Formats: sequence, structure tokens, C-alpha cells
Amino acid sequence: MKTIITLIITAIIGTCIFIGCSTVGVGILSTIQSAPEEGWAKKAHLEKLMNHPKKELLSEDEKKRATKNICALKHLDKDKNHQLFVDKSKVFCKLEKNDKVYFYDWCKGCGGSANGLASSYLLVRDGKPFESVQIETRRDRELQKSFPIVERLH
Repeated sequence: MKTIITLIITAIIGTCIFIGCSTVGVGILSTIQSAPEEGWAKKAHLEKLMNHPKKELLSEDEKKRATKNICALKHLDKDKNHQLFVDKSKVFCKLEKNDKVYFYDWCKGCGGSANGLASSYLLVRDGKPFESVQIETRRDRELQKSFPIVERLH
């Protein structure tokens, strides 16, 4: 009888050790595996904008007007501007010498609007997409449509 109880206890302890080691091993492996690169979603979105066929490169004069208006937050609805959008806009306040700004007029997939259409600006620095801002829209309840708060900033 004692040998049966000893075998059962040994089997239970062995099972617990095996399960515990497996769990610890999985936990260690999951931390060793590389996590996704930080900011990958933003980079993917900016690359999508950079490769969009409807982008329009702004002239120096248009670029100055657009960045001045973006810096003044004229593309954001005053009632609901969020600190994240404000921070993104402030990047446009400090242009460098060879920066380029592109405009997208109602392109599909350029922003996060409900109907998939948005007007956006993209800042390109050193040949790489750096930051983008979208002109916010307001919803007209009677027409059941969204309209930009401003048509364009340049």
C-alpha cells in the first residue's frame, strides 16, 4: 500500500515539475523572441502615403503657407483636438532646409476617416517620410456626410 501511495505522489510531483518547466520554457522563449519594431504601424502608414499616386509636391511658397497653418493647428477641430494630433502638428513648425511637403486631396486610404477619404499633408525629411497630418472632418447630420473643416492649408 505504501508503494502505491509513493508512486502516486511521485507521479503527481513529476507531472507538476514537467508542466512547470514547460511553462517557464515557453515564457523564456517568448521574451527572447524579438518584439515588433517600435513605431512599425506609423512607418507603414507613412510609406503608404509616400507611394500614393495622388500626392502633390508643394512649391516653396505653398510649403511655407501649409506648415504655418499646420503649426497654428488650423487643420484640427478646436472642439476635439487631442494632444497626440497637436504633437504631430508641431513637427511641421521646425522645417529643415531640404524638407518636402506633399498634399493628398481626398485620397482613399490616406487617413482614418470613416469613409476612407481624407486630405492629408506629408512631411518628407532626407528622402524618407517623417510625419503626416490629416485635415479633420465634421459630420453633417442632415446630409449624413463628413466635410473637411478646411479644404486645404496652402
